[in-house]
Amino acid sequence: MRIFASGFLSAILLFHTSEIVIADPMPRGAQPASPTKVFQAYIGKTDLWDADCGGGIYFGPNGQARAWCSQNSDNLGAGAWSVQSDGQLCHELTWYWPNGQRSGMSAGDRACISHVVDRRGKLWRSWPESTEWWPIDENSGLVRGYKFQNDIRKTRSKLRL
Repeated sequence: MRIFASGFLSAILLFHTSEIVIADPMPRGAQPASPTKVFQAYIGKTDLWDADCGGGIYFGPNGQARAWCSQNSDNLGAGAWSVQSDGQLCHELTWYWPNGQRSGMSAGDRACISHVVDRRGKLWRSWPESTEWWPIDENSGLVRGYKFQNDIRKTRSKLRL
C-alpha cells in the first residue's frame, strides 16, 4: 500500500496493483541500482494504481510526470521526475483541483522511491518509510505508454490549465 499526500484537502490512498502481491525484505546482497537501470525501467511508462483509484503516474521521456486518479477525476498532478545517483527515482507533483472559477493548487509534493538490484540483477523498489521491497516485474504495475493522457487532457481543459 502506498499513501501519497497530495497537499490539497486530504491524502489519496493508493494501492500497488489490483492483484494480491506480497512484499519482501530487502533482497540479500542488494546494491543500489544504477541510475540508468532505474531510468530505463520507468521512462515512457505509467505506474498504475489500484482499481479503487483507477489511475496512475506517467513518467515522460522529457522528465515530465503526470498523475491522475478516476476517484478524484477533477484533480491532476503535474510535475517532473528524475533519477538520483543512488538509484532513487524522485518526482515532484503539484496537484490541481477545481476551486470556483479558478484552479486551486498545492505546493509541490516530493516523493522518492528507492531502488536496489539483487545478486541476479533484478530491480526492486521500496516507497518512503517502508521496509518492504517489491520486485519490478510483470506484476509491478508499470505499463508502456501514457495510459491516462486523454483523461489528463480533459481535466486540464476543465481546470483551464
